[in-house]
Amino acid sequence: MTLMLVLGGQAMAQSRGAMFLSATFPMKDYAKYDGPFYGNFALTTPSVSDAGAGMGFNAGLKWYYNVGVNGLGVLLSVDGFYNGPTKELKNAYRNQEGEAGGQFIGGSFKYNATPKYVNIPAMVGLNYIFHFNSNLGIYIEAGAGGNLRLITDMETVTKGTLFGIETQVTEIQDFEKAFTFAYQAGIGFEVAKNLVIGCSFYDLGSATVNSEHTLKTTTLNDNVTTKDVDYPSFGTVHPIMVLGRIGFSF
Repeated sequence: MTLMLVLGGQAMAQSRGAMFLSATFPMKDYAKYDGPFYGNFALTTPSVSDAGAGMGFNAGLKWYYNVGVNGLGVLLSVDGFYNGPTKELKNAYRNQEGEAGGQFIGGSFKYNATPKYVNIPAMVGLNYIFHFNSNLGIYIEAGAGGNLRLITDMETVTKGTLFGIETQVTEIQDFEKAFTFAYQAGIGFEVAKNLVIGCSFYDLGSATVNSEHTLKTTTLNDNVTTKDVDYPSFGTVHPIMVLGRIGFSF
């Protein structure tokens, strides 16, 4: 990558950049959620890969450095992806809320926060563009690199009577970051030298979901809190997405 940046710096007059905004469509297990919630969900159950990621959005930057061959350039890219839960998973969260069960008598259960997926890949690759004329070109590109996967916290609060005592239990899953190998491929059109319209495929790699699990139990009559922490591992999350993209060259 250092060599490519040096070459790019030497060819700065022949470099260009583009900013993209995209709709992201998850595929395969990344998009699946069939329930039940604690039986078939990667963020709660070991050896499961259904992640329940819904349609999201992407913002990205790409830099292209000419390497001395007409139409061929080195590609450097940085992207940010956001995907919330599918409609089915949102319904599962809502269906769980309400009256507390288990050992609690009466009371309530609710989610203060539900997990969302954030991915930040950086890649290097090649781009080739063929111009039909000065206002229209078609390009293909591919790249590979690394991805930082983030999952936002899951937090629930249960209130009720436990063994005759008014009690509140706050449960937090703080999901750990993961680094994975990632790659992309894309095709599209450049119109009037400034507008770019294309489609891309991203595979951001698979990694196990590890977390820090914190359980806070507060007895409300005397406001005494106890805290337990453990470090469970769950299923695997493998972000695979197709993007519909629009970009602006500069």
